Amino acid sequence: MARRYANVWSDAASGLTALSHTRAGVFRWGVVILLTLIWIVGGLYYWRNQELPEAIYRTISAVGMWDEYFSIGQSGAGPAWLREIVRYAAIAAPVIGLLFAFSGQLGRSLARIFNLGAAHHVVIAGDSAAALSLALDCCKRGDAVILIAEDLAVETALGLRRKGVIVLEGDAGQLETLRAARANYAAHVVAFEPDDTENLQIEAAVRRLIGGARRRRPIGVHVATRSSMLLKEAREMRSAQMRKKTDKAAPSSIDPKPFSLEEIAARALVQKESQTLLSLAQQLGQDRVHIVMFGFDASAEAVANAILKSLWSAHFAPPRLTVLAPNHEAAEAGFRARHREAFAHPALWSADVAFMPFDWDAASIGPELLDTIEQARGKPTAAIVSTGADPGNIHLAIALKRACNHRNRWPIPIFMRESSQSEFSQQYAKGDDTPELDAYLQAFGAHQTTATRRRILEGALDQGAAIAHEHYNKGLGQKDAMSMRELQSAMKDWSDVLETYRSANRAAADSAMVKLWDAGWRPAAKGEKGDTAPSVPADMLERMAQTEHDRWMAERLMSGWRPTAEGEKRDNDLMAHDKIAPWGALTEADKNNDMVQVRAGLDVARVMNPHGFLPR
Repeated sequence: MARRYANVWSDAASGLTALSHTRAGVFRWGVVILLTLIWIVGGLYYWRNQELPEAIYRTISAVGMWDEYFSIGQSGAGPAWLREIVRYAAIAAPVIGLLFAFSGQLGRSLARIFNLGAAHHVVIAGDSAAALSLALDCCKRGDAVILIAEDLAVETALGLRRKGVIVLEGDAGQLETLRAARANYAAHVVAFEPDDTENLQIEAAVRRLIGGARRRRPIGVHVATRSSMLLKEAREMRSAQMRKKTDKAAPSSIDPKPFSLEEIAARALVQKESQTLLSLAQQLGQDRVHIVMFGFDASAEAVANAILKSLWSAHFAPPRLTVLAPNHEAAEAGFRARHREAFAHPALWSADVAFMPFDWDAASIGPELLDTIEQARGKPTAAIVSTGADPGNIHLAIALKRACNHRNRWPIPIFMRESSQSEFSQQYAKGDDTPELDAYLQAFGAHQTTATRRRILEGALDQGAAIAHEHYNKGLGQKDAMSMRELQSAMKDWSDVLETYRSANRAAADSAMVKLWDAGWRPAAKGEKGDTAPSVPADMLERMAQTEHDRWMAERLMSGWRPTAEGEKRDNDLMAHDKIAPWGALTEADKNNDMVQVRAGLDVARVMNPHGFLPR
């Protein structure tokens, strides 16, 4: 069971916030109207033998609760029990009405008081759709959440408060705002502003707020970044700070955790769809997985990175990418500049990426375009549509699907990037729902599925990476399979792993389902009884280990590492690695390490798929 982030005071503040902002108008007015009807109708009935003006007067006078008044003139009146009901309904109606009128303000005041003792809660800074989605998901899981936002619409803030989110108006980069949110006592602080610079400033402000205070458990500060280069540098800075730590008895009060929604969406897509892509490539008789990308925004580039680092199979040649963009030369120049080492060592590996011109605003998708792609690069296995805007992605994906299905030209999945789930995607872009081999649409990357507690706060996508690191670190390739308890506990030491190892193990974990497919297995569907300990055929182990080494080299080169020159030793600071070399140049110990990672992939798959596995 996942740990809740709250203490008694933050729970109370959250509950009072929800209670004081709940729109219970029907209930409140219903109670007041019912009491009033009992009072008026019951009174008129009780004094029905009096003249109408006198009956009205006596009914209204019931609010006075004067016993002697009600003992006068009882001749012909109703039963005593009705009189008592009328009396108490008369006084209850205005009293309860006043209580209802002031209950919201009372609840808000009490919530502010209880919030002064809040601790172990979640603080989120930002008013984007993704930030609000994370806040609601945390509330749904039972966490106490404080949201800091400057320009939140009144109705949006009211809706959040009804769910129990405490909304503070202010600048999260200011110490006083963070102090009001009790950020220095929180379990997690998420800097989720649209601007990367603002998020870095929020992290710096949290550091200043804490100062030299020591905490038994450091605060996880999650910094959202849109720039892939800034994400890489932020992670490297974290590793540099870890290397400088010498006093283990005085741990840091901050655990910086930079993240990118684009990277989360890309890794989740590769983990989920790798087996589908491999099976389709085999069915279509292709020699490699070939992905055609329409558009090359930040999300598309994140997908390209994940594919080139992880989608390596022992049954196929290395993955191939074809990018179509209006300004393809600029897109290619930028990608090559950011990944220079991936093209600088063709004797080892060179990223198979080609950029081709196509302006979807000035030209339509038809047979001519498909012919051009096929002649230059071959038939594709799948397509990615990510142009930067949801309407453009939907329009382009629909046109591409029509062209692909004309005479069954390209029977491929079309993955359409969507920043927010739409009615269209829920109805028409939800995956392959036909038994025929045809092109279909599938949406990915919406903030409703990426900006979640599980993926951001708990780092669910890194769980497999922690297991891969545990295998490598302890040389578990020659031992029995790890128990599920051991697999779950591997996350405990993950926060102490340097970024250079984190990056390598993330890609290794993302390729787990590829290794499972290579070994001849598929995940069991719900209701199927699968094998919970899949194995690698003996005749496939070395072949898969060699593919794993080639994949690892590609990941290292994509991450900016280079092979060492003759006589040069490995240097982490200069990002030079002596193991970036052909398979034949490795020692037996090095080759065994790759076999360790093959087995690690199966253990990662075990955690990702609790229903077990069946032969494919």
